[in-house]
Amino acid sequence: MPHLFRPSTPQNRYYAWFLALHTRVDVLLLAPLTESEFQKVEEAIRAELSAVERMGNRFNMESELSQAVAAAAVRPVSLSPELFSLLARCLQAHRETGGLFDITVNSPDFTPGLINAVQLTPFPDVPGGTLSFLRTNLPPMTQGVPTRQGGSSSIILDLSGILKGYALERLRVLLPSHGITDALINLGNSSILSLGTNPSDIPSGQCLTTSGNATADRCHIRNPLTGKFITGQRHVSVITPNGIDGEILSITRFL
Repeated sequence: MPHLFRPSTPQNRYYAWFLALHTRVDVLLLAPLTESEFQKVEEAIRAELSAVERMGNRFNMESELSQAVAAAAVRPVSLSPELFSLLARCLQAHRETGGLFDITVNSPDFTPGLINAVQLTPFPDVPGGTLSFLRTNLPPMTQGVPTRQGGSSSIILDLSGILKGYALERLRVLLPSHGITDALINLGNSSILSLGTNPSDIPSGQCLTTSGNATADRCHIRNPLTGKFITGQRHVSVITPNGIDGEILSITRFL
């Protein structure tokens, strides 16, 4: 994608945008780097977001998440430490929010409490663990997702409500390793990370996260306690020190 490089003293500015995580990503970097050095940082950001997609994009049947959900319909399946940790945080958030944060809410035949069928078992001596579904808690699987193993799962694990915040936290770690301490990373205008000094009103080191309906017709957030979608053009924005916490808090406050 085209980018903009602006030399200045003491910080040079680099801006670029591209598509990732099913949204537009805007990147503003400020550092005493050359244009070619900035481009290498942009490539690293793209690679990091691609890795997040390969792990947690439920719309990609080749992602680790999709393959794990399909396999877990038949037997416990091993997860990478990254995905295991993220799913564990989602289950924790479900408990902390009284059920308002629920990654099973877009499942076929969803019923409140379906998330209790999701079982995570940590490995005893190494990071990571296994995913399985407690079958006695599952609704009828007439609309299940077919798997390569011949089984089916009536559960969808949807990380869309947390994945962008997770990606921002990965970029928070990545950027300093490339000499970037001042930056503004915008994922779809709903998840924004502010680092160091940059031309925004978001405090340094904080994330601005927004959840809601951009228009009256776009009702895409479902209340797990009632099963109904929230209607009306409205939104809630929060500022938090951590992007994952921001995603959880903005959704629950919106509901």
